[in-house]
Amino acid sequence: MNAATASATTKSPSGGASGAAPVWLWPAVGLLAAVLLVIVGYGLRGGVRNETLPDGYGRRRGTENVRSASGTSVLAEMFKAAGHRVTNASRLSPRLNESDILVWAPDDFEPPTTEQREFLEEWLGSGSGRVLIYIGRDYDAAPDYWDHVLPTAPPEDQDEVRRRREFAKVAYKGRRAEMPDQQYARWFTVRRDKPVKKVTSLEGKWAAGIDPKKINIVLRGRLEIPAPADKGTADPEIPADFEPLLRSQGDMLATRVTDPAWGDGEVIVLANGSWVLNYPLVNHEHRKLAARLVNECGAAVGKVTFIESGPGGPPVLDREPSDGDSPLAFMDVWPINAIIIHLTILGIVLCLARSPIFGRPRDLPTEPAADFGKHVAALGELLARTQDRNYAQGRLLHYRQLAKRESGKSHRKANNP
Repeated sequence: MNAATASATTKSPSGGASGAAPVWLWPAVGLLAAVLLVIVGYGLRGGVRNETLPDGYGRRRGTENVRSASGTSVLAEMFKAAGHRVTNASRLSPRLNESDILVWAPDDFEPPTTEQREFLEEWLGSGSGRVLIYIGRDYDAAPDYWDHVLPTAPPEDQDEVRRRREFAKVAYKGRRAEMPDQQYARWFTVRRDKPVKKVTSLEGKWAAGIDPKKINIVLRGRLEIPAPADKGTADPEIPADFEPLLRSQGDMLATRVTDPAWGDGEVIVLANGSWVLNYPLVNHEHRKLAARLVNECGAAVGKVTFIESGPGGPPVLDREPSDGDSPLAFMDVWPINAIIIHLTILGIVLCLARSPIFGRPRDLPTEPAADFGKHVAALGELLARTQDRNYAQGRLLHYRQLAKRESGKSHRKANNP
């Protein structure tokens, strides 16, 4: 007992009891933690060079598209704030008959095809008060974003920001070459080769209360009101009425198009997305204009569907595809799909945690409760935790004196029966 207890309380070289943390341990741990934080911070700072700007255009679903400078998630949230229900579609199909408002920001510099226009015009005429918002493609928010970031970037990162800005401009110009020089598209006439113009004045129904000095709207190509000379002999007739909602020195920024064949339905054509996409809506005046767009769709609460499409536009279908009736169709809807995936992983982990141990059941060997040596080791550990050498030695001395007295009494009793 004495040897075991004394061993448990032998003083360490650092001056503390055996089993206690050396006095230098915690300062060393703190220093190591500080060094690690500096290394991680430097790595994160340098990691900015490896970050990419999400470039999804005209889309609102998915983590990357929500963060995209050219996405439509902010505009969708404005419709939600107005009380509308918002959903998505990637095709022109009968399911759109459930919608009251369609928002289409195509990632395609070509205007809508005849088949797509006919489907959408039939949709307009088959309901009451339906609105189609068409957002011209001739804009990309990435160059504007890098222009804004450049002045505030650290000096060592400015070259990288310039490189990314130029890359975004080249990519945009390359895609823009797909835009026709001039093409009649019934709701508008596309004209590509027009002088680049930064809007400095506004006129029209939506211009009231907007400060033109604070907006950042840029026009390149134009979506003009079509003239009879623009229409070919095989082209459909020009719609009955065009109402400029917002314009700048004769250039149309927003136009309402109506026709008796559509009933009280209407098409609102925006020249481009330079004031309704995610990054442009950082501008307060742009948000005011976007609010005018939302209000123009009527006070009645309805279902808004954002049509997401790439080159060629969305496919036109006479009926819904069979996979639309699949019980797993909800897995294509964000954020339900992400939630279900995480819940599934959690369920698998819980099942593994609760799963039985395979094999023949048997009792594990138990530790003997009468092992006095474990009592000695436990007492030594408790004394070591106090980190008080004098207290530990005092307890040992007290025990030895007590054991000595008890031993003497037993001997006396044995010698004097």
